[in-house]
Amino acid sequence: MTPVWNESFLRIVGRWGLALIVLFFLFVLSAFPFRIAHLGEVRPVFMLMAVYYWTILRPVPPLAVFMVGLALDLLSDYTFGMNALILVAAQWLTGSQRKFLLGQSFLVIWAGFALIALGAGTVQWLLFTLFNLALVPAKPMLISVVLSTFLFPLLVLPLSAVHKALADDPSSVA
Repeated sequence: MTPVWNESFLRIVGRWGLALIVLFFLFVLSAFPFRIAHLGEVRPVFMLMAVYYWTILRPVPPLAVFMVGLALDLLSDYTFGMNALILVAAQWLTGSQRKFLLGQSFLVIWAGFALIALGAGTVQWLLFTLFNLALVPAKPMLISVVLSTFLFPLLVLPLSAVHKALADDPSSVA
């Protein structure tokens, strides 16, 4: 017979393992651009989606978000610190509206993500322009924002499953 504490421990490890697998998958998807015919390389902001979602439902320490952003910068060959800055800023802004967002419908949360994605894309575009000392085309950023906004509802499904798995009582999940 397995002791009760072992069952609880295994359940916790399994739940967090599921969360880490989903987040790792999103991390890898965020690091590499997609080639779309006639649009070139597009990089949907999967990690921004995860940070936004988790900030509303299950906040993560800003240091963890910062470290993920730095790792994403290294893997995606961006300027070191750019994604870290954007993800932490998005987390802070979303966190400041967390109480409001918790009681809202999915459409309001989706619209909030669209605004966060547009803001993050604009900041990233401005930083690219500053670092290159030349005006960088805004089209890839806009395509990324639009694509990310349309993909957000699809991404909420696995994130919601992880959120329910991490809940102490799955029936109490909002």
